[in-house]
Amino acid sequence: MTEKYTLGIDIGTTGVKASVLDIDAGKVVAHSLKEHPLFHPKPGYAEQEGDNYWKAVVSAVRECFKQGDYADKIAGVSLSGLVGVMLPIDKDGKPVRPGMIWMDSRSENECTDIRNSIGEEKINQINGNRVAPWFVEPKALWMKKHEPENYEKTYKFVSPSGYCTFKMCGEYTMNHGDAQLFYPYEYQKGIWNKEVADGIGIPLEKYPPIFNSHEVVGKITKKASEETGIKEGAIVVAGGTDISCAALGCGVVKAGQAFYSMGTGANIGVMIPTSQRINEFRILKWTSVLPGLTMFDGPMAFVGASLNWFKNNFGEIEIAEAEKNNSNVFELLTKKAEKIKPGSDGLMYFPYLGNTLAPNWNSSSTGMFFGIRPTTSKAHFIRSVIEGVAFDCYSNVKIAKEAGAKIDKFTLNGGPTKSRLWNQITSDVTGLPLDLPDVGKSDETGFPPEAAPLGNAILAAVGAGFYSNPLESIDDIVKVKETFEPNLKNHQMYNEFFDVWRSIYHNVIDDMETHHQLLKKYDFS
Repeated sequence: MTEKYTLGIDIGTTGVKASVLDIDAGKVVAHSLKEHPLFHPKPGYAEQEGDNYWKAVVSAVRECFKQGDYADKIAGVSLSGLVGVMLPIDKDGKPVRPGMIWMDSRSENECTDIRNSIGEEKINQINGNRVAPWFVEPKALWMKKHEPENYEKTYKFVSPSGYCTFKMCGEYTMNHGDAQLFYPYEYQKGIWNKEVADGIGIPLEKYPPIFNSHEVVGKITKKASEETGIKEGAIVVAGGTDISCAALGCGVVKAGQAFYSMGTGANIGVMIPTSQRINEFRILKWTSVLPGLTMFDGPMAFVGASLNWFKNNFGEIEIAEAEKNNSNVFELLTKKAEKIKPGSDGLMYFPYLGNTLAPNWNSSSTGMFFGIRPTTSKAHFIRSVIEGVAFDCYSNVKIAKEAGAKIDKFTLNGGPTKSRLWNQITSDVTGLPLDLPDVGKSDETGFPPEAAPLGNAILAAVGAGFYSNPLESIDDIVKVKETFEPNLKNHQMYNEFFDVWRSIYHNVIDDMETHHQLLKKYDFS
């Protein structure tokens, strides 16, 4: 009997996750995580090297192959990745400059240029989204204006997963989900729109051809095989966005289902029919890996990154203890937070360490703590960080519901969901039950594989001919492990504090802008 295995790879903001799916067993049998660096050369800048993505992909794949005899048995590969990345590639397939990623906020002036040239209403109508530095074209126009030599060298604009797919099979490709982060993408037709491209001022030939997520776009080359260990000739499919693949990998596959995916940043995603037009642009839309569905998506920038920031700057004791006892530093931090009652005794955190995405879209915003008192302790700060992130999520939940989206519960995905305290706080703040799916066995750290690489492995299985469609075996692969129910008394309390939290933010918007201009004036880089 021929053994059937596929490989799913997800390129996140801080690391690459890879999983091997045993098709016959219907489970993940190997998985790994390899980190890659993020650079902030100036305030508001956020960049990553294309080749660092690839090095982490290679390392993650090879780590999976150390866990079993899978290298020569992989029939298909799929990659997903972070979105909103302006990664320019030259004719030789080499990155022209570091990619400006989704959290890069330098291109506000170029957003104004796009509003003046093509009009935000036109972008709303064609692409389904708003004008903001999160997207690719504002950053591309920044490069065109400030680095014209790099713009002239650019042959194609690709996503991180598109670049690594090129490294796998030698073909320039774009899946529909990644394409929607590019303004010329006409999302209800699934095509590039020349009028929008010309209006913005970027030739359509700089965009790769678009493919369905499960569609075969090439085969593993000899060079890629030598680097990764994947057998030469294995098929490569187009893949999808990280969020859409995560939705597939946690079983959120029908209109009306919703999920909350947490990592460095986070997204709430609600499935809607692509044909349904929702005129709410504080929350984004992008095409799902499943034909006919679009994700109504609220991205947030500093989720896991907030607690990581606190750990790096104020967690010296916990870091030393974790190293001494070979334990998890984040578990040590959250144990302290568990001792503080819900509401953190009035301390509130605003998770805007570089900017804010949905629903505020403010590149001048800044992080804040409000409500510090003489009794405020380190543990209060830790708990308030988690609660502040949950408040940001709740902002998007409320807007999505007001826009007509039905959300009865969330399915969870991502690193912070490994914390029971974090999950319970999120449930209490939003008032929603949270399902935690079981997507495979835990590794030596006790961490299970994540949903995005599993979603990719399922797409690769369709391309390899093992499944007729991505949903064929989803109920056998993904099951709910645990449900977190909201404490309604806590939710009522959080709801009252949320109103104050939102009011504080809106009251200091002008001051944030003045502060932002002063940072630039005095070059606090």
